[in-house]
Order: sequence, then structure tokens, then C-alpha cells
Amino acid sequence: MKKVEDLFIVDAFKDAKVIAGHSGLNRIVESIEVSETPDVIHFLAENSLLLTTGYAYKDNPLDLGTLISEMNDHPCSGMAIKLNRFIDEIPKEVIELADSLDFPIIQIPMSLTLGSVAHQLLSFIWNTKIEELFYAIHVHKKFTDMMIKGYNLQSLVENLGFFLKNPVLLLNPFGEVISSSNHFSKETMKNVKEYVEVFFKWKIEEYLEHDIITIPNPNDSSSTMSLGLFQVKTMHAYPSLLIIFNPEKLPYPSSQLAIEQASTVISFTLLKNEAIRESSLLQENNFFGSLVEGNISSKEEIIYRGKPHGLLDKPKYLCFVFKIDEERQSALNQIRFTENRPYDLLYDLFKKSLGKINEDSLLFIKDEYFVSIIQSTNDQELSSLKDKLVQFQDEMYTTLKISLSFGVGNFVNDVTYIPISYSEAVEAWKKGQELYTKKFINLYEIKQLMELIHLIPKDNLKIFYENTLRSLAYPKTREEEDLIHTLIVFLENNCEITITSKKLYIHRNTVKYRIAKCEDILGYAVHEPQNSLYLRMALLMRSIFTKTIG
Repeated sequence: MKKVEDLFIVDAFKDAKVIAGHSGLNRIVESIEVSETPDVIHFLAENSLLLTTGYAYKDNPLDLGTLISEMNDHPCSGMAIKLNRFIDEIPKEVIELADSLDFPIIQIPMSLTLGSVAHQLLSFIWNTKIEELFYAIHVHKKFTDMMIKGYNLQSLVENLGFFLKNPVLLLNPFGEVISSSNHFSKETMKNVKEYVEVFFKWKIEEYLEHDIITIPNPNDSSSTMSLGLFQVKTMHAYPSLLIIFNPEKLPYPSSQLAIEQASTVISFTLLKNEAIRESSLLQENNFFGSLVEGNISSKEEIIYRGKPHGLLDKPKYLCFVFKIDEERQSALNQIRFTENRPYDLLYDLFKKSLGKINEDSLLFIKDEYFVSIIQSTNDQELSSLKDKLVQFQDEMYTTLKISLSFGVGNFVNDVTYIPISYSEAVEAWKKGQELYTKKFINLYEIKQLMELIHLIPKDNLKIFYENTLRSLAYPKTREEEDLIHTLIVFLENNCEITITSKKLYIHRNTVKYRIAKCEDILGYAVHEPQNSLYLRMALLMRSIFTKTIG
């Protein structure tokens, strides 16, 4: 990429004289334009150098100031003018304006024609472009060979930094550094890397449309750093970002085209990694689906098939599930996370954050839930788990503006019971949605027996109730109520006659009599374990089918 100052090695410019804007000689030159029309500004390309005799301004040279201001805003590289043909001298006011704008005005010798000057300058620039093109092809070939040989992402970025002789960073769509060149191994550059990550993290989308930005230098508060930004697109809606430090100082023949060629190969590598990761995730999620759906039964098989996915033989396991409360997302995140593959970007981010909760935690996706398995040696972690989930929930809301809701199951003491903890977590999430709607953390509560009884169809309950209690199912007299009451206290105290008599304030023989009377009505022994269990359950159902006599 050539600058105005580079043009002075060309024969046509050896005797040229800079008459204004000396400080602007570092402006980039990408093309040469020759024109004498007053509306030339509408036809000039960016970074072009205008060659002119000033014919359109021969009657009023001061109007050159307007043209220079417009060219500076465009922006253009400068103006090369042939004096003593139509304009003898550039007005002082125009020179002062050009100096204030650092806009170069160069005087072309009278002995040269604009055509010959343009021809030589264009040849010089085109030769440079050809060299840059060949270098870009060379870079593309080198990087393609590296990709074919299986170089990983880190190696590609390191090689790009080596080719460009400038620091290079690769950021994921969340602004996190995923690869860096060797320049950042130096102690002074480590904090630069951290600073850049903090600068871009969570707000990378603000800079995606910029080609170059300037940020403060963390090592020197009085200076700045320029960053060249190149999008690296994959299947995701949001691209990764390749950052080239100080792009204006790239050594020749490095060019934007060469960087774009390397960026393309990096994009292919990211696509390959995404495909491999997607395949791995599919296998992980298929395993978890088979586990919770009961397709893997034995403990040995579960451990064997789960080991490649990180499942360990631990004393305790707990599942919790979470989902995105989509209506709480910002407009940007609704676009980002509600497409055909909404969870791809979030999976790795969540997995990294969940590692802070439990280092052996696993993450799966099942039926639009993210599912995490906590693998632990004790269940004391449950007491602190909710606090850690609150921190995780707040972090995601603060950084990504996404609201998460959680359902948490209970610890189980065998890997074969993981489906139970998962079912509890899903039920807890559904219950939490009914109660709280959004941004909740709901722990599963074990159902009381009466809750379970209400889940059974009433007709089936009635048959069981009546068959178990016989005529005592619907007591009609005070005596029958006393028999039922005595039976309840007797069963609650493990069929102990003495304890029952004390609690009822009646004689032992009265207890014996009433229990014998009950057994006579029921037709079976009350104290036998199975009969005792059936009676306890039937007596729990009394409130459903009858009222006590007052």
C-alpha cells in the first residue's frame, strides 16, 4: 500500500515540489485521477491523487479551497497541480487551508504533461498492486496448505502474526480471545491482550462494521493503538473478529487482500471446528437422551457409554435444567439466539461458566432445555448451589441481557437414578414457570403422599378405598367412628397397644377390643405389614370420600 511520499521515487515526481500540506504525505494512494472539470469531486475515488492544471479555476483560484475541503472530506490523497499554464500561483489562503488540513498540494514541473505523469504514477501503483496480489496468493497457498495439513486455529493465527510481523488476535462472537499470535507471550503484551478482550467482550457487535478503530494504549496513557478489524464468518449469524494491530505499519508487501486470504482459511478452519463440535454435541445429547428415556439400563453400561462425555462413577448426582426467557431478551439477542440453531453460541459459554459451580459438571441439551449434571461426593453442595446459580443467572443477564430460569432436582446416589433427578428438575422448572413466570430458580420438592394420591383417578381410588375398609369406609355411628379413630392411632404407633391406650386415654383392653372388632369387620389381621400399608393408604383417603360424624 503506497503513500504520497512514496511517489517521489518515480522519475516524473523527482523534481516535483510540495507547496502545502507536508504533514499529509503519509496519506494512502490507491489511484491517480486526471481531470479539469469543476465537479470533479463527484467522480473521484477514495484515496486518489488528482492531477490537474487548475483550468476550471483560472478565473478564481480561491475556489480551489472549496475543492480541497471536499477532497479532504472524501477522503483523497492530495492534489498535484501544473502551474504557470492557467494558474500562476496558489493563493496564500488556499495554502494555509491545505496546511491546516494536512492536505498535500504538489507542484508538477512545467516540462511534463499530465498524461505522462499519470502513466508513470499508475504504473508504479499497479506494479505495487501486482506485487501485493502475488503476495496475497502466496499467503493464501501457505495457509491453505496449513489447513490441509491439519494446523489448528492457534497455529494459523500464530503464522499470520509471523507473516504480518504484527500482533494478531482472534475473538469469538462474544468478544472473547480464542487465539493469539506469539507477540502476546511477552509480559508487556499480556495486559494489552486482556485490555482488548475487556474492550470488545459482550459488545463486539458495536464494532463489526468498522474497518479500523483506535483505542487507548494500556501500557502508555499518552498514546493510542490502532486496530484493523476483519470479520471471519461461519454458519453463525454473528461472525468472529480478526484483529490486526497497527495495520498502517504493516510491512510491504502485506496488504488487506493478503489478510483477507488468511482470514478465509481461518473461516474454513472455524467451520470445520464447528462441524466437529456439532457432531460431538449430537453424540453427547443422544447419550443423555438415551439415558433419561430409559434406553440404557445397567450401571456398567451407563458409565461405559458416558465416560467419553465426562460422566464419572461418583457417589452423588444432581440434575438441573434451564431455559432462556425469550421475552426478556434484547432485540439483538432475540435475533442472535432464536434462529435455527439458537444454542450453538451459548453452549460453550455456559459450559465454561458452569465449571465454576462444579468442576465435574456436564452440560447437555434436551427438549430445548440446557441440562447440567452435578457430579459430587456429597450432597452438601445443594445448600450452596442456589447461590451459585443466582450468580450465574445475574452474570448472564448483566453481560448478555438474557434472562434464565432454572429447575433443580434432588441428589441421587446412583448413576441409574439420574433420570429421576432430571424429571424432578423439569417438573421444578414447569412449576416455577407457573408460580414466577421469569428469571426464577425453583428447587424440586418431594411430593407428599396425599399429593400422589390425588394423581390417581378417583374411580380407582374409590374401589381401593371401599375394598380395603369394607363397611368402615362410610361410618354411620359414633361407635364406628371410634373404631376408625382407634385404628388410625394404633397404626400410627406401630400397632403398640400400650402407647395407643395412653394417647386415647382408654384402657388397654378397650384398645384390644376395638382392634379385634375392626379385624372382624375387615376380615384380615391389621398388624400384618401389607395389610397395615393398605390400611394406612385407605385411611389417608377418608377426607376424599366421607365426613366425620360430629
